[in-house]
Amino acid sequence: MFALVPRPLDIVLTLPPTPDCAPPPQVYVPSTSWLPAHACDTHLHVFNDPIAYPLATGRGYTPHVCTLDDYRRVMQALGVDRAVLVQPSVYGLDNRALLDALRAGGSHFRGVVVPPPDIGDAQLQQMHDLGVRGIRLNLVNPHVLSTTDAIGLCQRVRHLGWHLQVQIRLTSASGGGGATVWDLRTLADRAGVPLVIDHMGRPDTPGDRDAFVDFFARSACWVKLSAPYRLSRQPWPHDDIGNFAQALIAARAGGLLWGSDWPHTELSGETPQAGALADLIDRWTLDGAVRQAIFVDNPARLYAF
Repeated sequence: MFALVPRPLDIVLTLPPTPDCAPPPQVYVPSTSWLPAHACDTHLHVFNDPIAYPLATGRGYTPHVCTLDDYRRVMQALGVDRAVLVQPSVYGLDNRALLDALRAGGSHFRGVVVPPPDIGDAQLQQMHDLGVRGIRLNLVNPHVLSTTDAIGLCQRVRHLGWHLQVQIRLTSASGGGGATVWDLRTLADRAGVPLVIDHMGRPDTPGDRDAFVDFFARSACWVKLSAPYRLSRQPWPHDDIGNFAQALIAARAGGLLWGSDWPHTELSGETPQAGALADLIDRWTLDGAVRQAIFVDNPARLYAF
């Protein structure tokens, strides 16, 4: 007689995807000079448990789990009082991780989302009530929201005072994932809301940088002094883009914002210290009023803190 062997249960284990970029620092070093009171970090992402918050299948990278509680350690180390959560491309149109972080974070946090084009007005209002103040159009990572859909959404949230945040690579010719200064002017006109540009516009060449500075000086857009490692070819302190950053500051300091870009996704080597990135503002300007504007006053106006 053969012993009856129980048939194993048909259990499918869902394993979290393996990160393919470096994690953020485990210990955070404060900036050399303590930031002004109510300093704001205008660009960071949160990534929660991928089982509960699945990543998009067509994403361009796989991040480590980096929660709001993890980011609070950055805030404590730097003296950051306010922060803006930006929807990362890897979540596509699923904004739950960001919205849940806003619920947990409270009034010291704001958000920039990538909503589906057919989202209801009531849902947009609920997002606003949680602290959302903008829509993100990402033209660098795998595209989730089209330019046309983003503009249509902007027209629906204009009465809420939202803005359009765009990530581009500024080039001399359109196409291939790049955008020209003319493209930016057209986008600003069509959107009908304030335009916020990620990561200093990521211009390709010195000529593109000059064109971008001229556009910025003559426009009403906002520019984030963030992620210098995404356009510099040198390690910190990224001296090859120092003149460009100083030119932006000289052109219109009232339109500039600072962002850490934490947890610094898509980097394969060691990730930077957010404090060292904040210290770059002191390398680019020693004007106390300009520092106050970049870290405090400008984001307070844009994000309605």
